[in-house]
Amino acid sequence: RPLSIAGLAILGAALPFLYVEMRRRRRLADFEQQFPEALDFIARAVRAGHAFSVSLELLSQEAPEPVRAEFRHVFHQLNLGASVDKALLDFAHRVPSVDVRFFVSTVLLQRETGGNLAEILMKLAQIIRERFRLKGQVKALSAHGRLTATILTLVPIALLIGLTIVAPEYLPSMARDPLGRILILFALLGQVLGYLCMRWIVNIKV
Repeated sequence: RPLSIAGLAILGAALPFLYVEMRRRRRLADFEQQFPEALDFIARAVRAGHAFSVSLELLSQEAPEPVRAEFRHVFHQLNLGASVDKALLDFAHRVPSVDVRFFVSTVLLQRETGGNLAEILMKLAQIIRERFRLKGQVKALSAHGRLTATILTLVPIALLIGLTIVAPEYLPSMARDPLGRILILFALLGQVLGYLCMRWIVNIKV
């Protein structure tokens, strides 16, 4: 019984972290999807004659969330006296995205060597869009694996529901037995770990 309680406590404690991780991933995905448009906006503003910092300010006012919040933070750092290098490096550290690191490296390199920043950002936005197109193709090809993972996870749940309907006393009697509770706990943990492993296998990075 103490083992079952400890296992349930671990599962309960893990749920908030899983929820936060899910929200973090969703926010990062939204940011990466909006990022090419943000680069185009900065490039057009620079091409129109605005300074880089002013372009960031305009973007922080016009862009949708979550891009708006992240670039507003960068602009506030610049407004408070931070250097462009520090603000952008903090931005790259705060947003764990390969595209952001490319953007920061591009801007910092352009500040040292010179060049047409607007044209560079437009090409970078085009490269990011191509990467998203390739990611979509990979996602379509791996759809079978994701469907298999979902079915293999739902089949035991459907079996559990069917067993509860056909033999209502089977699971309660198993839960009353100490060994049965341990088996139920390990079955739940196995379901979660199996689903996560299958999702990890089909989650191909591009």
